[in-house]
Amino acid sequence: MKTFLKENLRIDLDQPSTKKGIALVGAGIALATGNPEFLTATVTDAGVQYGGLIGTVVPLAMGLWEAFRKEWD
Repeated sequence: MKTFLKENLRIDLDQPSTKKGIALVGAGIALATGNPEFLTATVTDAGVQYGGLIGTVVPLAMGLWEAFRKEWD
Protein backbone atom coordinates (compact mmCIF):
# COMPACT_ATOMS: atom_id res chain seq x y z
CA MET A 1 0.00 0.00 0.00
CA LYS A 2 2.87 2.38 0.81
CA THR A 3 4.39 1.71 -2.58
CA PHE A 4 1.09 2.35 -4.36
CA LEU A 5 0.57 5.65 -2.54
CA LYS A 6 4.14 6.76 -3.16
CA GLU A 7 4.31 5.82 -6.84
CA ASN A 8 0.79 6.72 -8.01
CA LEU A 9 -0.35 9.51 -5.69
CA ARG A 10 3.07 10.81 -4.61
CA ILE A 11 2.16 10.44 -0.93
CA ASP A 12 5.19 9.40 1.14
CA LEU A 13 3.98 7.96 4.45
CA ASP A 14 7.55 7.75 5.75
CA GLN A 15 7.64 11.52 6.22
CA PRO A 16 6.31 12.80 9.57
CA SER A 17 4.77 15.86 7.91
CA THR A 18 2.58 13.61 5.74
CA LYS A 19 1.26 11.77 8.80
CA LYS A 20 0.52 15.06 10.54
CA GLY A 21 -1.24 16.38 7.46
CA ILE A 22 -3.44 13.31 7.07
CA ALA A 23 -4.34 13.44 10.78
CA LEU A 24 -5.28 17.12 10.58
CA VAL A 25 -7.32 16.65 7.40
CA GLY A 26 -9.19 13.76 9.03
CA ALA A 27 -9.85 15.81 12.17
CA GLY A 28 -11.03 18.72 10.02
CA ILE A 29 -13.44 16.49 8.12
CA ALA A 30 -14.79 15.07 11.40
CA LEU A 31 -15.29 18.59 12.77
CA ALA A 32 -16.88 19.89 9.56
CA THR A 33 -19.38 17.02 9.49
CA GLY A 34 -20.30 17.65 13.12
CA ASN A 35 -18.61 14.55 14.50
CA PRO A 36 -15.61 15.77 16.52
CA GLU A 37 -15.98 12.82 18.88
CA PHE A 38 -14.74 10.51 16.09
CA LEU A 39 -11.29 12.03 15.53
CA THR A 40 -9.29 14.80 17.13
CA ALA A 41 -5.67 15.65 16.42
CA THR A 42 -3.25 17.99 18.15
CA VAL A 43 0.18 18.74 16.69
CA THR A 44 2.93 19.27 19.26
CA ASP A 45 6.73 19.29 19.19
CA ALA A 46 6.62 15.60 20.10
CA GLY A 47 4.38 14.76 17.14
CA VAL A 48 0.66 14.27 16.59
CA GLN A 49 -1.57 13.41 19.54
CA TYR A 50 -4.69 11.55 18.41
CA GLY A 51 -7.97 11.36 20.29
CA GLY A 52 -11.59 10.44 19.78
CA LEU A 53 -13.00 7.08 18.77
CA ILE A 54 -10.96 6.65 15.57
CA GLY A 55 -7.84 8.05 17.26
CA THR A 56 -8.14 5.26 19.81
CA VAL A 57 -9.26 2.34 17.64
CA VAL A 58 -6.79 2.80 14.75
CA PRO A 59 -3.59 2.64 16.87
CA LEU A 60 -5.07 -0.33 18.74
CA ALA A 61 -5.81 -2.15 15.47
CA MET A 62 -2.36 -1.31 14.08
CA GLY A 63 -0.74 -2.59 17.26
CA LEU A 64 -2.65 -5.85 17.06
CA TRP A 65 -1.74 -6.19 13.38
CA GLU A 66 1.95 -5.64 14.12
CA ALA A 67 1.84 -8.11 17.01
CA PHE A 68 0.18 -10.96 15.13
CA ARG A 69 1.06 -10.56 11.45
CA LYS A 70 3.27 -13.05 9.72
CA GLU A 71 6.44 -11.69 8.15
CA TRP A 72 6.89 -12.53 4.46
CA ASP A 73 10.68 -12.40 4.22
